[in-house]
Amino acid sequence: MNFYNAEQFSYPCEDPLAIRVIHECIETLQEEQLPFATLDFIPELFKQLEDYKEYFAEFDHLLLLGIGGSALGPHALQKAFSPQDKCVLTSSPNLCPQKHLWVIDNVNSVHLSECLTRLPLEKTLVLTISKSGSTLETIAQYFICKEHFHDCFPQNWQKHFFVITDEKKGFLRQEIKENNYKSLPVPELLGGRFSIFCAVGLVPALFLGIDYKAFIQGASDTKNEFFAQCSAYLNDSKSPLPRLFELANFTYSTMQSGYDDLIFFNYIPKWCSLNDWFRQLWSESLGKNGKGSTPVIALGTIDQHSILQLFLDSKPNKAAIFLTSSAKNFDNRCKISENLPAEWQWLAGKNIADILQAEAAATRQSMINHHIPLCSMDFEKTDEYALGKIMWELCMTTILTAHFLGINPYDQPAVEESKKIARETLSKQK
Repeated sequence: MNFYNAEQFSYPCEDPLAIRVIHECIETLQEEQLPFATLDFIPELFKQLEDYKEYFAEFDHLLLLGIGGSALGPHALQKAFSPQDKCVLTSSPNLCPQKHLWVIDNVNSVHLSECLTRLPLEKTLVLTISKSGSTLETIAQYFICKEHFHDCFPQNWQKHFFVITDEKKGFLRQEIKENNYKSLPVPELLGGRFSIFCAVGLVPALFLGIDYKAFIQGASDTKNEFFAQCSAYLNDSKSPLPRLFELANFTYSTMQSGYDDLIFFNYIPKWCSLNDWFRQLWSESLGKNGKGSTPVIALGTIDQHSILQLFLDSKPNKAAIFLTSSAKNFDNRCKISENLPAEWQWLAGKNIADILQAEAAATRQSMINHHIPLCSMDFEKTDEYALGKIMWELCMTTILTAHFLGINPYDQPAVEESKKIARETLSKQK
């Protein structure tokens, strides 16, 4: 993790006020014992997932009904390690021998209708995810799927439904009891945008054959490292500042200095859907009480040709987190010929991966040259372990930033208002 144009945002560790804030933050995290921060529920969850392996093996297609954190995390794992188009069913369902995940994460009647019409329903499992058990969009889609499968398989339609929701309460918990659905819980006090580390993320990962244990190991090792650094700092203020506090202070300090936009520039194509996941995490956790910054997601090299001009030459109110990978993912099939026109000889023998790395370095340097405060993070690997590591770090950085801002990172009161208005509008329609 390297910082550029950020000298004024480094944490003043010798400042008594700064030390007090850090101590209070660490003590609060240790007292809260939040499931995301401890991952104490993981051993039991692994046992439950093992018990369901044979059941999941009966199906080739997983139709996920969920929105927000219930869909963005699973989709990030899917795009990284089992990529496929999430919207268009282009081939005959009978010609799909491998596992497929279809994410219904929007109110899109065309997509839902295509799935119900073209998927082989006898080999399809409907996964309904809602922590509250009352998410409007998800429950509406669940009702449609429930009726459709009941009509198609009147004797055993229930076996095609798996539910992930609150362990004790909510409409979906009632449905589990009444219909004897197979299910797994979302741990108490684990909000949707932090739920990638529970069954919400791990059930789709298991279904697709993704190494979910390595993913969790990356998160767990990072968690242990962070709290070990915290303990060392609490016992001796001369110990190095826990690394994630540096990033949290960078994001907090840039906000306080008028940098209203936070660019999340990702040059790891494999992790492209990490962008959407991070946008929700940052927006819903920190956009409160007139505080926070707007996450602007960008994917290299695509967005060099769409939005980089704005980043470099518009209002100077932007800070950035910049992700790259030094992994040597070179494929000889993507090597450029030596036999090129004279004007292109400088490209001869290069690999497409060389171009990606050169473009990433050039974009980062351009942003530095334009005085954009920037945190650069490079990854030697982009496997499940590495993704688990960065996702846990981003979650914790968000929480630490919220502590600095003095806000609650776990609620979303303004969103609840819009949900209430939508329900009232629909209830009045005939």
